[in-house]
Amino acid sequence: MQLFADSGLSPRQALRVRGTNAAALGLTEEDSSDEQILDAMLADAMLVERPFVETEKGVRLCRPQHIVQEIL
Repeated sequence: MQLFADSGLSPRQALRVRGTNAAALGLTEEDSSDEQILDAMLADAMLVERPFVETEKGVRLCRPQHIVQEIL
């Protein structure tokens, strides 16, 4: 959760939908809470979009890849 906070993203914003069962779990529904999404991410790391990169300059979800340049 700290990486999400440091990157300025909510669990919903960091949810990986493509290639996962996120929709089948109901995580893409508007009424799913950040807590539900986070619990699902803890149970299955495939639900977390990645990579997250942390440097002295901050934390970013580096997708697309060029975003990493902001914190190098």
